[in-house]
Amino acid sequence: MGHHQNFILMGGYSNSNLTEKHWDSNGARDYKKDYKRDAYEAQFQISIKIPLYSNFLDTKADLFTAYTQNSFWQVYDSAHSSPFRENNYMPELFLEWQPDTKFGNSELKKIRLAVIHQSNGQDIGQSRSWNRTELHFLFQNSHLLYGVNLWDRWDEESKTNISETEGDDNEELEKYLGKQKYFIKYKSKKYSLALSYQNDIFNYHKSLGNTKLDITFPSINKNFDFFIRYFYGYGESLIDYDVKVNRVSFGVIVANWN
Repeated sequence: MGHHQNFILMGGYSNSNLTEKHWDSNGARDYKKDYKRDAYEAQFQISIKIPLYSNFLDTKADLFTAYTQNSFWQVYDSAHSSPFRENNYMPELFLEWQPDTKFGNSELKKIRLAVIHQSNGQDIGQSRSWNRTELHFLFQNSHLLYGVNLWDRWDEESKTNISETEGDDNEELEKYLGKQKYFIKYKSKKYSLALSYQNDIFNYHKSLGNTKLDITFPSINKNFDFFIRYFYGYGESLIDYDVKVNRVSFGVIVANWN
């Protein structure tokens, strides 16, 4: 079953001055190998979920496992062999309720409690990973869907040496990614417009977090829609979680959240 968005963005452009970074075998930054990244980039995401158990422990919740992979491909950079510069892997285990409870003119459609691991699968220096517990609420009011994701990152010990394999690879991650994501989406039969904002409103850092705008509209093929995304801020990919990115992308979306 589809989980998060499944899409291919082949026409991504960023006017940000982005650097392709390298590290040596000891985890130290190797500046001699750094180079300016191509401004044009492709991105695709695959996200599926599998139901494991209905009415888990008589809680009226369904138990799922899920896997999401978000890949960033420098396909137009032939000078560097068109590398996949970053893959972010995200397995999940979660309970999902569909209470269909009324709140005024809105209806609470979904509650999800998840345990999530996210990493880029890289070695010392380039490794980025974190674990979190996340709570998701989805409401609907006619053509509007809106809600919030709240998460708590699991504590990790600080590294005493960069060459260690254990310990926190990105201690300031929540400073840049925040602790909540707020979203709203207008959805008609053919078109949708979704806006999300991610930060920590209880410990607000100006100009950190990110904003994302997604627009979908019909294509000539009924199996997918055209998809435009505008991303501004931090956390587009794990390796660049502390780098501000300004990007607009165009492609197709195969499966979208409700």
